[in-house]
Amino acid sequence: MKTFNIGELSEKSGVASHAIRFYERENLMPEPARTQSNYRRYPEDAIARLQFIIHAKQWGFTLDEIRELLMLQDANGDRAEAKRIAKKQLEKIRHQIQSLSRIEAVLSETLEECSGEGPMDGCPIVEAIAQRG
Repeated sequence: MKTFNIGELSEKSGVASHAIRFYERENLMPEPARTQSNYRRYPEDAIARLQFIIHAKQWGFTLDEIRELLMLQDANGDRAEAKRIAKKQLEKIRHQIQSLSRIEAVLSETLEECSGEGPMDGCPIVEAIAQRG
């Protein structure tokens, strides 16, 4: 089986070397084999694992949730647990969408109200941010 050093893995996966080492410390990546010179050697499947981590982060999963999903995958665990984690994430995303929709509406309204001229005192944009946070 082909193995890679950390630089090669970084290049093939698009994940920086320092991030790979961080994921190892966070137990998202298994401890790699070491050469006699103590250099890390990663198997080919490490590329797919890193890509999974990156995609899960893009979807908004926390490192703890990603770790849990990876542990389920490694142990061929219960799909119900994966579904529970994903359902919780979907609820968070829906809440974020609602929050962003409210912010979008207020910002749109204040942009209409603001003339874009004159002193800042009484600016509807600044007042809306101060009042609604």
